[in-house]
Amino acid sequence: MSSITPPSSILVDVELPEPESLSPALIDALSPLRVVLLGWFSVPEQTSPAQARDQFGAEAEDTLGAAARRFEEAGAEVTTRLVFTGDELDTISRVSVEESCDAVLIPGPVEQLRRVLVPLRGIQNVREIAPFVADLCQDGTARVTLLHILEGDETTAASREDVLEPAAERMRSAGIEAGLLELNSVAADSPADTIVEWAGEHDLVVLGETQPSVREVLFGTMPEQIVEAVNVPIIVVRHGEEAAEMAERATQAD
Repeated sequence: MSSITPPSSILVDVELPEPESLSPALIDALSPLRVVLLGWFSVPEQTSPAQARDQFGAEAEDTLGAAARRFEEAGAEVTTRLVFTGDELDTISRVSVEESCDAVLIPGPVEQLRRVLVPLRGIQNVREIAPFVADLCQDGTARVTLLHILEGDETTAASREDVLEPAAERMRSAGIEAGLLELNSVAADSPADTIVEWAGEHDLVVLGETQPSVREVLFGTMPEQIVEAVNVPIIVVRHGEEAAEMAERATQAD
């Protein structure tokens, strides 16, 4: 008897007590995934998390529950976590490991998911990116652009043979129709500026996590620059080996 493969999972953080509203189109786009909805309430230094939970816990639970219902009504499987914290970034990193999230969302406006941009530095991370993008685009209506930025003396032919075609094969094996894939390689002095330019013609960007941690990838220069310049949602797909190492360190710390 064959087992059912669970959907890819994504962490969506919700700042409490007044969360930023996510567009219905973005919620619909994420509905094929398991959504881990992390409600985090910023606690001042002079206040303990326990005190903040006693004072604001009921209201925070209601607000987080309302956000969860929007995803559930769109058809998503939802897990909620409520955390009172003094360190937002550490909380997002920790919960993404604890909940085994495949990716983390950096929100942005989107009207309809028609074109998804997947920038590739190399073949790294494609093992994790391919099944995630396949789950995200499972209705077969969104086109997926694989973009490889040439490095050094790398040629377009080498890029296609060594990066784009192997990446496309993984995408097809994961379930993405060949006709929905577009393969492109470009030479550029600034990879970030190039991604910004291409992202302007897409509805969502999927980035692969790189060293050293999800914390730096999520809030480092390149994703921040893309969000500020293009204003589209970004999904950072986590590196499997890095996630395992973080989970092991967390276990050892306990």
